[in-house]
Amino acid sequence: MRANLPINLINVADTQEIPNSQEIFVYRDSGASIIIDILQKVNIEDPEAAAKFHLDAIAEDNDSMEHNSSIVQRPITNELCPIVLDGHQVLKKAGSIHHLRTLFALFRVKGKHHDVVVSFNIPTETGQGRGRNGAVTAEQEQLIALDFYGVVDSLRIVDYNLFAV
Repeated sequence: MRANLPINLINVADTQEIPNSQEIFVYRDSGASIIIDILQKVNIEDPEAAAKFHLDAIAEDNDSMEHNSSIVQRPITNELCPIVLDGHQVLKKAGSIHHLRTLFALFRVKGKHHDVVVSFNIPTETGQGRGRNGAVTAEQEQLIALDFYGVVDSLRIVDYNLFAV
């Protein structure tokens, strides 16, 4: 797979072991992260319902106290036709309430038993206000959202053999 990633990222694989089916990057100047996963295709035909299923699973993995999401309607410039969601979670971490925005894209891989998920996790509040303790400022949030759409629009599968049966 190929995608245009932002330049100011740290590849987590350089410092810790991560699964072969996953790529994780973090922004140098905030607690925001990018996760690209190759997952087993969920047995849900409706792409929007499948995207919601995956995003709900992320919220569950995060022990989210509350979460919601909405479909993002926008012109599709990627031939893979991703489903895009904008999600929000409320988490309790280290005794304080944290708010996390997750920009999420599901790519259904035709003819294969896999889904590709791109998620940008953007901490908007970490108990100490915006721009503190890993939380992004409003300006950073807007720039990261632009990065997300750049990745989603540029993602291409160059070798379908990557998706073994």
